[in-house]
Amino acid sequence: MASDQEIDLLVFGGGITGAGIARDAALRGLSIALVESHDFASGTSHLTSKVVHGGLRYLEHGHIKPVVDALIERYRLLEHLAPNLIRPLQFVLPFENNEFVKWLYTLTGLHLYGFPEWYRCGRASGPRLGVRLTRDYPLMRPYPFAVTFWDAQTNDARLVLSTLRTAEASGAMLQNYTSIREAVYDNHRWHLTVCSERDGQTHKFRARAVVNATGPWCPQTAALLGVKYVSLTWLKGSHMMLPRPARFGEDAIVMRSVRDNRPLWVIPWHHRLIVGTTESNHTGDLRDVRPTADEVDDLFESFRRAFPKAGFSRGDICGAYAGVRPIVPQGVESANQLSREHRIDVDADRRLVTVMGGKLTTFRMMAEQSVDEVERLLHRSPPIRAVRRRLREQRLWPGLSRDEGRQLRANLARIYDALPHRDRLVKHLVLSYGWEASGILEEIARQPSLGVPLTQTVPYTVAELGYLARTEKPLRLLDLVKRRTSLYFLADDCCACMLPRIAEHVGRSLGWDRERRARELEHVAAEFAADLACCRPSTAAPALLDRQSVVA
Repeated sequence: MASDQEIDLLVFGGGITGAGIARDAALRGLSIALVESHDFASGTSHLTSKVVHGGLRYLEHGHIKPVVDALIERYRLLEHLAPNLIRPLQFVLPFENNEFVKWLYTLTGLHLYGFPEWYRCGRASGPRLGVRLTRDYPLMRPYPFAVTFWDAQTNDARLVLSTLRTAEASGAMLQNYTSIREAVYDNHRWHLTVCSERDGQTHKFRARAVVNATGPWCPQTAALLGVKYVSLTWLKGSHMMLPRPARFGEDAIVMRSVRDNRPLWVIPWHHRLIVGTTESNHTGDLRDVRPTADEVDDLFESFRRAFPKAGFSRGDICGAYAGVRPIVPQGVESANQLSREHRIDVDADRRLVTVMGGKLTTFRMMAEQSVDEVERLLHRSPPIRAVRRRLREQRLWPGLSRDEGRQLRANLARIYDALPHRDRLVKHLVLSYGWEASGILEEIARQPSLGVPLTQTVPYTVAELGYLARTEKPLRLLDLVKRRTSLYFLADDCCACMLPRIAEHVGRSLGWDRERRARELEHVAAEFAADLACCRPSTAAPALLDRQSVVA
């Protein structure tokens, strides 16, 4: 990244919001740089429920427009922008005997919520009754009736990285581990000095406009820029993970909390179940957000009541994680009533746009609206219809259509016919990296030991991690195993037995000596141990907890 550059736009924040803005601005032809003080997607953007959804429960509180907006964006992501990263996911919402009226009411709401999915894709929502529920979901306790509806599932961190790589391919400059040192607005320009943690060097920019898209850190970033800011509510969402039983099925289940009857999701994700999310105010360190033991108690006991036949004990919990969502002030009493609406503040005197709130599903729409404001500040004409359509439909990197992906998979499977685990490996690599999959497969063909899968269901390999070390700007081993891949969440014991080999292989690309590799391994181990410690029961746990199966 050259020093003392003049650019149209500097974006602070490398989560999904900042990534979307960088893509949108680059596709419009703006000269843009994005800087992130930590790693890309290192905040809440990799700690979600992995779901792209319209928000069915928000209809209950009258939040119609945010739901309609999210349904439109869900369709665009699923069918146009990221068909390789997003797949349809059916949800089942069961009801008790005394909830017949509520069941009918929910069915009525599904006419609005489910119509777009049925009309465009043929996936129908509707009722499901007791006998079929017992047959289709044998681990779940009996319910008299339920409704089904469709949303979608994604790999949240990969969605951020694909969006950033799209922006970079369109001319954006991207830098992680880079912090603000000085910011002055003078003569219609922001004069900014940033410092890179990689080499300690500073870089200077003269930006015609700035966007603050730092999520929960928006107030702190505003203070560094010397401007006023709106206070945010920090809402922590906690999740736990369990092994996925063979008889669980492919659908997500909505259950109720044993504490306050709020809805919780049980989502199949590869060979794990994600159970969440709690909602509580967070007031601590934004870089050290973890579930409390009490929150894990709530999630585990709620799961055990809804799925008594699963037979899980506390020792079966694979891990837990939490993220903080920035919520704009809404004047409601209960956290369950808060919507994920976003807010865009424009300081025309300083050419500063601040984006707050929102959610993963609507990141592209938020980006389009934010860059519209930037263009108004820069006195640029609004995009013509063809450009607007491109912003809304152009596929994210690697940019393959479904047909192109199928053809590439067939070609690579034929070329690398002799590789073990060929079909799984080729499919995974093509969906993740498109045409660049061939380079990873070629390396595996030369060194077969680099192609041994590291997890049960997702064939991550040492060769793939080496490729990511060379191409996606990781600084630490944790960046690779937790955000560039999902090994941290999917591998047993965070793939501890393979981590030294991974560190040695990627360390060659990243210039790590033996001492640095040891520090990186210690960092990953400490992070994993801290997350696993949250799974121990709290002292306030209810008596029905199985205290003989506490994680040691």
